[in-house]
Amino acid sequence: MRRSRILLVAAIAIVLAIAPATSGTFQPEPSVLLNLSVLNVGQGDAILITTSDDCTMLIDGGPQGAAGAILNALRENNVSTIDVLVATHPHADHIGGLPEVLDQIPVLRILDSGSVSTSKTYANYFDRIRTKGIPVAPGTMGSSFAFGPATVKILWPGDLLSTNPNDCSIVVELVYGEFSALLTGDAEADSEYEMMRLGLLSQVDALKVAHHGSASSTTAAFLSVVNPAVAIISVGAGNTYGHPSGEVLARLSGLNIEVYRTDLDGTVTVKTDGNDWRVQPEVLKPVGGITTNSAVAPVPEPVPIPTPAAPQTYYGSKNSNVFHYGWCRYVASIKAANLRVFTSRQDAVNKGYRPCAACKP
Repeated sequence: MRRSRILLVAAIAIVLAIAPATSGTFQPEPSVLLNLSVLNVGQGDAILITTSDDCTMLIDGGPQGAAGAILNALRENNVSTIDVLVATHPHADHIGGLPEVLDQIPVLRILDSGSVSTSKTYANYFDRIRTKGIPVAPGTMGSSFAFGPATVKILWPGDLLSTNPNDCSIVVELVYGEFSALLTGDAEADSEYEMMRLGLLSQVDALKVAHHGSASSTTAAFLSVVNPAVAIISVGAGNTYGHPSGEVLARLSGLNIEVYRTDLDGTVTVKTDGNDWRVQPEVLKPVGGITTNSAVAPVPEPVPIPTPAAPQTYYGSKNSNVFHYGWCRYVASIKAANLRVFTSRQDAVNKGYRPCAACKP
């Protein structure tokens, strides 16, 4: 009995002697990194989300001709398989590039809004799905799934689909730790109202602005609820729709929401480890810098670019004779009814406008 006690005491002493050395070499696992990239695909939408533990989700495929940009982004991120493809709604500027993507990259499953179209673009998209036998499920309100360390929540549409395809858009909230982003497809004011009425919306860090910044979406009431720090607009340079609307830009500016636009900033990527996050545009902004949240070390201010890449759209007001770059702070204060859009610098000059002294277009 005495011998047993001696052996037990000796064993405990050995464990205690070893324990400090063992605990001193413990290294916590590094956090999984998540990248959310609003791709520069022109007048359309395509969002690529990847994680460092090899999860990939593509939301929409841009207009016809966007496949090259999407495939390049997939290659740059070493993506060989798309785990989830979300087709928010059947408009050509959201699914036009998908047939070619489906031809070249395996897709494990698709979430579709359930809204259909008689267009040739939609027929090509659905033919690829049938040919390849890819499982398709409806993306409906209240469903969610794990995406690596993150959670994807489907906030919209509901069971009864609108006759307006935009209001059938799948609206996704992506949550990873302390970070959250709201990705809204082309959802319009009716959808925003219903999501608010049902209590589905909450404050987020990043917002993908709906419908390319159209005045049909991103209402003041909606922004007061989601209250993002940054907003990203996917929009084509010199588009004929007048996107983004001066009214929407004014709403965002009025709430001190920092705005990024693919027509000016190129592909816009949000990087996060679930705690800290930052925004990294492909093209350095002429003013300002890379956005960080308060917990991230500041990034050096980028070198100013004298002129954004062509083609360039300029903006003015019918109540003044001054024209501006789209990113100029004065554009946000122009009411939609007074907004004037110029297809070139010479177009503005020919119509009697002079360059803004602040942005120097």
